[in-house]
Amino acid sequence: MLSRSLPLTLGYSVEIAPDFRGLAAALRAVVRPSGAVVVTNPTVRALHGAALAQELADPRMTWIEIPDGEAYKTLDTWQGVVGAILATRPDRAGVVLAFGGGVVGDLAGFAAATVLRGLPLVQVPTTLLAMVDASVGGKTGVNVPEGKNLVGAFHQPRLVWAALHTLGTLPARELRCGFGEIVKHAILGGEGALSALEAQAPALHAAKAGALASALATSIEVKARIVERDPLERGERALLNLGHTLGHAVETVAGYGTFAHGEAVAMGTMAAARLAVELGLAPNSAFTQRVSRVLRQLALPVQLPAGLDDDALIDAMGFDKKRERGMVKLVIPVAAGDVRVCPLPEAELRRLVVAGRTAC
Repeated sequence: MLSRSLPLTLGYSVEIAPDFRGLAAALRAVVRPSGAVVVTNPTVRALHGAALAQELADPRMTWIEIPDGEAYKTLDTWQGVVGAILATRPDRAGVVLAFGGGVVGDLAGFAAATVLRGLPLVQVPTTLLAMVDASVGGKTGVNVPEGKNLVGAFHQPRLVWAALHTLGTLPARELRCGFGEIVKHAILGGEGALSALEAQAPALHAAKAGALASALATSIEVKARIVERDPLERGERALLNLGHTLGHAVETVAGYGTFAHGEAVAMGTMAAARLAVELGLAPNSAFTQRVSRVLRQLALPVQLPAGLDDDALIDAMGFDKKRERGMVKLVIPVAAGDVRVCPLPEAELRRLVVAGRTAC
C-alpha cells in the first residue's frame, strides 16, 4: 500500500501511511508535547482507538468523545470540547489530536485555535473526506443555523497523518462523501488529474486499495499546493470552494446530515458546470457531460433533489462566506484546469439553482 510524504511550505507535512506505525516518532519530530488530548467520537474510538493508544503510548493522554455526525458540529459541542480541554489544565505545549472525520477535525481544530489562543494541533483523519479535505489547509469551525462553517478560524496543524487502513472500516456512503471532493480536486488539477480519475473511477467505486491510495495522494497534493500559495484564502484558494456555494446551501436547507458533504458538493459542482455553458464561458456542454459521467460512475448525484425549496436555497446562499458587496464569488469550472471565480449578483443566484435542476 502506498506510503508518501508531502511536505508543505506552511511548516508541516501530510503523511500518507498504511497505518499508525510511525505516528509517535513523527509527532515528536514536530512538537515536544507536555500532554495530549485526543478528540474523537465513539465509533472511531471503538474501531481504532486501541491501535492509536498503543502507538502513542503516552500515559498523559486524555480522550474527549463527541457525538458522531454533522448535526453535532455546533457551538454547544465546541464549548463542551473547550471545557474538557481546560479541565486537563493544559499549557501551550499540550497537543490537541483530532482523530476522526471532518466534524471531529473541524471542531477539534477550532478548539485548538481558541484554547490559550492556540494549542498545537495534529490531524489524524479516519475518513476519505477528512483526508482529502478537512485535515489539510487549516480551516476549522462549526455550523450555525444561518449556515455551514460560518464561525471558525484558520489554524494550521503541525502534522497530518492519513492512515489508509482506517478506510477499510468505512461504509460505502462515507467513501462517496470523499469522492465528491476528489472529483473537485481532479478538475482543479488539470487534464492529467481528471483523465487519471476517469480511468480509476470503476476501481475507486469498488474501493480498491490501490485506487484509493493513488486518488488520495493526487487530491491532497492538488489542494496542498493551492493552500501553500494562498493560506488565508485571499485569492487562488477560493477555487477550492468549487461546488460549495450551492452545496453548503443544500446541506443547510435539507438539515445537516440529510446529504453527505460530498453528495452536496457534487450537486453544486454540476450546477456550476452547467452555468458555465449558460454564461457563455464554456463553448458547449462537452465538459459538463464529462463531469457528469465521472460523478455517476462514483454513484454521486448530479441534480438537486425535488424536495428542496428554491427560495430557501437562494436565501442560504446569501450567507455564503465569499459574498462581498452584494456579489457572490461563484467558482465555475470551464474545463479541466480552467476554473474561475466569477462574481454573480445575489439577485441572479436563482440561475444557479435552475442549473442545478437541469438534466444532463
